[in-house]
Amino acid sequence: MIIENKRSPEVNQMKLVFWIYSISSFPTFQKIMNERKQKVKWIAILWYIYIHVLGVYAIWLMFTSAKWMTIFYTIFITAIGYFGMTAGAHRLWAHRTYESESLVKLFLMLAHTSTGVGSIYNWVLYHRIHHKYYGTDKDPYNHKKGFLYSHYLSNILSPNMNLEEMKRRIDLSDIENDIYVYFQKIFYWPLFLIFGLILPLNAPLEYWNESLIETILITGFLRFAIIINISWLMNSAFLVWNIKEGEKIPSKTISIFFLKKSFWPKYHYKIPWDWKCGEFGIYDDDWTTFFIKMAHELNLVNSLLTVDTEDIRDMLHEMTIKEITLEDSLEKLKEKSIFNMEKTKLIKKH
Repeated sequence: MIIENKRSPEVNQMKLVFWIYSISSFPTFQKIMNERKQKVKWIAILWYIYIHVLGVYAIWLMFTSAKWMTIFYTIFITAIGYFGMTAGAHRLWAHRTYESESLVKLFLMLAHTSTGVGSIYNWVLYHRIHHKYYGTDKDPYNHKKGFLYSHYLSNILSPNMNLEEMKRRIDLSDIENDIYVYFQKIFYWPLFLIFGLILPLNAPLEYWNESLIETILITGFLRFAIIINISWLMNSAFLVWNIKEGEKIPSKTISIFFLKKSFWPKYHYKIPWDWKCGEFGIYDDDWTTFFIKMAHELNLVNSLLTVDTEDIRDMLHEMTIKEITLEDSLEKLKEKSIFNMEKTKLIKKH
């Protein structure tokens, strides 16, 4: 005898109501609902869904049908885009941690263009707003709203601010007068079409006869999925790698095996002009720092700004004996770093 387990419509309705209530009670969901005044960018949502779904499928193709050359090639051009964002948009243009020769600027500009994350001008604008209004409602990646908002939602919601007013408040004179940033801003889409799509996708098809599907999905969608998340992570990394107040280090959770937390993310928000400070919780020991070091050895970059331990010690000592704010102390510290940098350049010339 078979007994049919049919639930009444009333039971199903009660379960649905309970499920909606449970989700709406979740803190992150409540934060999302508070963003009513920010418009949802539906086209961006659809684009990001397509990229990530097809990117996941591309991972399966990597292990089943793609050629090894395609995999290595995709890693290589993804790394180039990575340097365009970290050494270029972030450390060179957003924070002016160093100066570079024209050849390096051209390379970093084209490398950044290949990522498809938008113009350097817009990326720098939003990142400088993020630093200037950190932790406030004007912060486009406000960490106080959680990782979900900082990493994902902030990129699919319209800015919660008057962008034109922000452009007047944020000093953008340096990048507005930068010929490479200006050129990329004006001709972004033609440049992206060439360096982000045509050239990267042509190589596997022409030189080692990779199939069209594998080329588009692996060299195209998977690369963009990785690069986009790296770009987002540069603004949300604080929530991943920073040591939270009261947090025990080393952590007793499984995260200790794949996350090396530190205070360097917090340091970056106080001293963003130190070229050695990495984007993901590391200081003076990441690939971007190594890239800048090599370029410096080849005399392709110069005027590297950093901080001496003694200068920080002097700054803290001065704060204890004088009535001086942290902001004023950090400004003096930057002036000292510029002085040390100029002194180093003179010594190197002679």
